Amino acid sequence: TQILKERNMYSTLPEDLENLLRKATRLHVHQDKNKSDLHNKRALQLVEAKIYKLVRYYKKEGVLPADWKYSPKAISLF
Repeated sequence: TQILKERNMYSTLPEDLENLLRKATRLHVHQDKNKSDLHNKRALQLVEAKIYKLVRYYKKEGVLPADWKYSPKAISLF
């Protein structure tokens, strides 16, 4: 990340959080197409729980702004 920061290619979101957001987006798209897929529903719950934990941690550490919130609808545009 240090090299990316030096070259101004660094994302404002941490990489692990960004990857979880992408995974949640894919799971939401799948859930919209396949409403009765219970395994997908559980996987989405687990991924969103990880997102909420990471957001809490990064807010406490000052990496994310205090008013940043996870919203599945807004993240789908991401």
